[in-house]
Amino acid sequence: MFETLLFDIKNNIATITFNRPELMNCFNKQMSIDLQHATDQVRADPSIRALLINGAGKLFMAGGDIQFFSEKLDTMPAGVMEIVRALNASIINLMQMPKPVVASVHGSVAGVGISIMSACDLVIAADHTKFTMAYSGIGISPDGGASYLLPKLVGTKKAMEWILLSDLFDAQTAHSFGLINFVVPSDQLANETQHLMIRLANGPTQSYSHAKRLVNYSWQNTLETHLEQEGRAFEACSVTQDFKIGVTGFVRKNKPEFIGK
Repeated sequence: MFETLLFDIKNNIATITFNRPELMNCFNKQMSIDLQHATDQVRADPSIRALLINGAGKLFMAGGDIQFFSEKLDTMPAGVMEIVRALNASIINLMQMPKPVVASVHGSVAGVGISIMSACDLVIAADHTKFTMAYSGIGISPDGGASYLLPKLVGTKKAMEWILLSDLFDAQTAHSFGLINFVVPSDQLANETQHLMIRLANGPTQSYSHAKRLVNYSWQNTLETHLEQEGRAFEACSVTQDFKIGVTGFVRKNKPEFIGK
C-alpha cells in the first residue's frame, strides 16, 4: 500500500511504521507523500480511536535522507517545497485529528524525526534512545514544525541550544525537559507501548478529542476565548454516550467501558 511505511489497523488502533530500516528510516520525498496519505486516512476514519507511530529496525528515524540531498545538491531548491508541504500536512493531521497519537521511539531520533515525534500527543521512549536536532550539523534550518513546537515543549533557551548546537542528548534528558512522557527499559518498550495504546483506544474518544483541541489551541487563544471554548467542549461532551457511561459507572462504583461515542 505504501512504499516507505507499514500501515495496520487492529482493534481500533492504527499503526504507522517508518519502514526504511536499511537506510535508518531516513525521511525522503516518497515518505513525505506516504505519511500524508496515511495520516489523511487515519484522520478521516471514525473507527480508529488511537494512532501509534514507530520505526522498523534499530531506530525510529535518523532525520532527512542525506544521500538524497547529496544527489540533488546541484538542483536545489527544486522540489523542496513539495516535500515540505506534504510533511506539513502530516504534522497538521497529527495535531488536529480527533484521536490521541502516540510515538514509540527507540535507538535514535534525529532532525525531522523529532519534529514528527513532537507533533504527537504522547511519546514513550526506550531508555537507551539518543536524540539530536541535527539540522545545524548540515547547515540547514528546522522543518516539520520543530521551531514552533520545541520552544513550547521545552522552553525557548533549551530549544535554541538543541537547534543551534545539535548535540546528542539521552532519553532521561528528553524526559526531564518534557520532550517525552515515558522512559522504559528497551526490552519492555513494545509491551508498555501496547498497554498505553489499549488504554487510549478504550478511553472516552470524544473527551480526548476536545481536550486535545483545547490544549493545542491554547497557545493562540486569549483567556476569554479559551474559557468559552472550554465551556462549549464541556457542553458537547455532556451529551455523549461515554459521559453517561462514565457518570453511571462512577455512581455504581463500576469501571466504565467507554465506546468512543
